[in-house]
Amino acid sequence: MRRGHVPIRTCKGCGQKRPAAELIRLTLAEGGGLREDSGRCLPGRGVWCCPGGACRLRLEKNKKGLRRAFRL
Repeated sequence: MRRGHVPIRTCKGCGQKRPAAELIRLTLAEGGGLREDSGRCLPGRGVWCCPGGACRLRLEKNKKGLRRAFRL
């Protein structure tokens, strides 16, 4: 990684762009639910979300957006 480079990610819940260190990464669990990827190393596609509960609830309600994000 380059010195001083900060990866920017977009929250799928609210659409706000923030540094990746400020967001949490969510992946699909085997049952189809969301699980938090705290180590940011789980395989497969991930979705970035603000750590606050409001964005995560909005994301979980938006089934069409989740299907698009995970390419289901």
